[in-house]
Amino acid sequence: MFGLILSTVLCIVPPSVDTRPLFDAMYAVESNRGKNLVGDGGKAIGPYQIWREYWQDAVEHDKSIGGEYKDCMDKAYTEKIIRAYWARYAPKGATVEQLARIHNGGPRGHKHSATVKYWQKIVKELK
Repeated sequence: MFGLILSTVLCIVPPSVDTRPLFDAMYAVESNRGKNLVGDGGKAIGPYQIWREYWQDAVEHDKSIGGEYKDCMDKAYTEKIIRAYWARYAPKGATVEQLARIHNGGPRGHKHSATVKYWQKIVKELK
């Protein structure tokens, strides 16, 4: 199982890309570092503000994650969800910007101008 998870992570993010800073920035932008765990009028939960549909896409893609939607309140669990979502939707060799914008805007979020403002917030946190 570990090999499967590791191979999933490696195929979505080039080895030279460290996603830890991105996760830290998303954590700050999405939930003010865990201070706001429910958002979007109750439609998103957890430190990374995951919608139920996002969670469903991720666990459908990687059934080994398991769990329930309410588990998205847990930071470590949600990072697995996000990685599975990226594995499903990010283009091969995705940049950190593309990953952030997919997280914010859905499967084609990296192509939508509506996610540029989100990316700008992430960039501020990355500095």
